[in-house]
Amino acid sequence: MTAVINKNGYEFLECIPLNEHEVKNYEPLAGSYAVVRFGAKYLICFNTWRKQWELPAGGRDDEETAKECAIRELFEETAQVVHDMDFKGLLKVRKPDGAIKFNPIYFADLEYIVPFKENNETDKICSGI
Repeated sequence: MTAVINKNGYEFLECIPLNEHEVKNYEPLAGSYAVVRFGAKYLICFNTWRKQWELPAGGRDDEETAKECAIRELFEETAQVVHDMDFKGLLKVRKPDGAIKFNPIYFADLEYIVPFKENNETDKICSGI
């Protein structure tokens, strides 16, 4: 299998489908991803810091759950509002220092896209993939 490594040196190892209650068996649990579908396409955003298109994602705040994190990051980075998301599994990633981390993946369907507001992290969104 060909290694998938992004420009920052993070290597995708595996997507692990599991039930949300099984997450406690995987450490360390890192930030959450929000995978959102609008029609037959998926929403991505352009990260102004990393200069790349990516899924809405980010680290958890204080006592925030992984799901709350995905919902908040989706809103902060794309202005899209969802009230619930379905857990799909974990993304297993090797960091540049060799450490392994697990990112929860949450999914939602959008009925419509609300107008995007540029912010300090994201300057555009695209629902064309």
